[in-house]
Amino acid sequence: MQPPLPTAAVRELVCSCLHRDPVAADLRCSLFVAAVQSYKRDSALRPFPPRYLTGEVKDFEELQKDVDTLPNVRDLVRLGHGDGDRHLALVHWVLSSKSFAVKALQKEEFARLSQLTQSEGISAPAPAPDFVFELQYCDVLNTKFERTRAGRELIYAFHGSRLENFHSIIHNGLHCHLNKTSLFGEGTYLTSDLSMAILYSPHGNGWRESVLGPLISCVALCEIIDHPDVKCQVKKKDSESIDRKRLRARNSEGGEVPEKYFVVTNNELLRVKYLLVYSQRRYRSRHAQGTSWLVRHHFAIMMGLYLLLLIFIGAFNSSCFSVVLAQNVPVTLTAHIT
Repeated sequence: MQPPLPTAAVRELVCSCLHRDPVAADLRCSLFVAAVQSYKRDSALRPFPPRYLTGEVKDFEELQKDVDTLPNVRDLVRLGHGDGDRHLALVHWVLSSKSFAVKALQKEEFARLSQLTQSEGISAPAPAPDFVFELQYCDVLNTKFERTRAGRELIYAFHGSRLENFHSIIHNGLHCHLNKTSLFGEGTYLTSDLSMAILYSPHGNGWRESVLGPLISCVALCEIIDHPDVKCQVKKKDSESIDRKRLRARNSEGGEVPEKYFVVTNNELLRVKYLLVYSQRRYRSRHAQGTSWLVRHHFAIMMGLYLLLLIFIGAFNSSCFSVVLAQNVPVTLTAHIT
């Protein structure tokens, strides 16, 4: 393990990263915090911050304390010298990675990305994400991926998972041996249908100080090398017939892989390229604008309606109202007869 950097250097690096792409930095912190808060944090927190390691013992209690008091991105940048050194050291570790970087994209990029999956047939409409991010890999990993690709075509497909898993996913990739879904065989499951992937990505508790919102969900858009180890319904080259050798994965209980699904049985054949993030707070704010006034004044509205009802009942039972009603009924009946 490398010796820790001086505090001044850590502060400068963190501030530089936060200024350069604060939303991407916020996402990485949110995914890390989600893993810390998970009931399965021992497996979700991979990698684990070495500052909280004593030999093989992980100090989750101390880590949780620092996470609970972690200030937001703006306040981190404004910390004075000598303030929040533990927080800065933790954020520096979260944001430091030599193998990849995370870049925030414009929301408009989603229209282009949604065309990459080339989904055929009828699909349920899927909502556009609130945030879009790209994973940019280092030259070593890019070279390795291209060597494995060997000129083959790329397939793009979505992978849904619980929020607490994405800290490990962006660092370690998707591993087929960790997949628990085995209806159509062993492997990592992906789909070209975003609405289907979203079902596997429920909103989870992230970082309460996050600009993304405290409740978010995440869907990965992955690059898959078109290789025989990727089981799916694909046509043979120069033919309109389905390649039956690729229809079934090993130990499949459900038979052939359905349309719009991919079962990747080799970890080297896929990588996460984009992250689509959905914020429950933003969703609620958009749909609450029309009803916010009613919600704020619901008691006064109910009391007003109740008073109107009492007035109507009182008027209906009054003698004056009965006289007027008795006078008007014959006229009305006569009018109908004529």
